[in-house]
Amino acid sequence: MKKVFFAFLLLVVLMFAFFVFNLRPPESDSPTTLFVVNQGDSLSLIASRLEKQGFIRQKYVFIVYSYYLNLNKKLQSGGFQLSPSMSVADIIQTLSSGGSHDSWVKILPGWRLSQATTSIPDNLAFSSSDLLASSFLKEGYLFPDSYLIPEYYTVDQFLALVSQNFTKNFAKAQEGSDSKLSDSEILILASLLEREARTLINKKIVAGILLNRLDIDMALQVDATVQYARDSLHPPDKYWQPPSRADLQINSVFNTYKNRGLPPTPICNPGLDSLIAAFHPSPSDYLYYISDNSGQMHYAKTLEEHNQHIADYLR
Repeated sequence: MKKVFFAFLLLVVLMFAFFVFNLRPPESDSPTTLFVVNQGDSLSLIASRLEKQGFIRQKYVFIVYSYYLNLNKKLQSGGFQLSPSMSVADIIQTLSSGGSHDSWVKILPGWRLSQATTSIPDNLAFSSSDLLASSFLKEGYLFPDSYLIPEYYTVDQFLALVSQNFTKNFAKAQEGSDSKLSDSEILILASLLEREARTLINKKIVAGILLNRLDIDMALQVDATVQYARDSLHPPDKYWQPPSRADLQINSVFNTYKNRGLPPTPICNPGLDSLIAAFHPSPSDYLYYISDNSGQMHYAKTLEEHNQHIADYLR
């Protein structure tokens, strides 16, 4: 019985020593660096990233101590200046007291540049107008995501951050691809897919269809390109409305009903799924597709079958 008691006591002592040791800072006199907590990050994810980046020794100690301090549900999103020389308690208190006056800039998949620039908060050092005036801003390259931007950032710093994110995701989408299209053509195709289909599966099928049309020199006839040409004359809140029959006759290099091949540039900023679909299209014999009023896709191999789908689902 004594052996069991002493074994239990030893275990308690070791656990206490482990806990106390890991509450202490891993280093001393270390400079502070920015640590970002994203919106929706869980306590476990925050702890894991703190451990990975060297701010704490042990993520489980951070989690347990957060509960002990009753701050486990009070950690906030934002940018925080942390140092490995801070104690676990200090880090928890800092993360629960609010981050710096940085702002989230959210860019949605399928937005045009003029739509994306309206999401720039007023407290940043640059404005929507500054962003639109930048020579580095290009349609298709403003990768959709949520960006935590320090209030002192310039337009160029913001675009450098977005560009880095675009490059990373473009390379991720390209993995394992044997596409014969150039990178710029992939981006254009992805922008069409972003506006034409909702799910990754459907985007891959539509990508295969559009490539089938290109192979036989058939006009792509993508409604979204007509919308892009028409909407260039309208404010952002009027964008992406269904095109009319008259719209299909618009004289524009972006009108793929009147011009064969891909449009000259992207028509929006595509997300990761659209890039993946452009690099990895699903092969098929389909040449036609429609999306019904519920968003369901219907595919056809012949014009007769396609017209029947229009009659069945769009009229």
